Amino acid sequence: MYKDYWEIPGGYVETGGRLGPEGAEGDKVLYLFDGDQLGRDDLARIRLQPEELKSFAFFTPEQISEHTIPRLARRVIAVTEARAAASPVYLEHGRRPGTEAA
Repeated sequence: MYKDYWEIPGGYVETGGRLGPEGAEGDKVLYLFDGDQLGRDDLARIRLQPEELKSFAFFTPEQISEHTIPRLARRVIAVTEARAAASPVYLEHGRRPGTEAA
């Protein structure tokens, strides 16, 4: 595995791709979507790609900071707050623009 922390489901458009960044890394636009809750049948159908994933788990917003990198934890916490408010949220580096780093 190439990451030593938990990650959220997603993907990446490769550098130089039609929608991907140019150069070594480039600018990024990241989206988190609310997929609602999974039922028992949904969970039973989950199949992991063994070359990419070794397991999956669910964490509460209070637990997320213990399991992933700070900027991802900030994004996950912000999206749970946005879901509760039924409103999208814009972040830069996992923070609302104009807020100070903690």
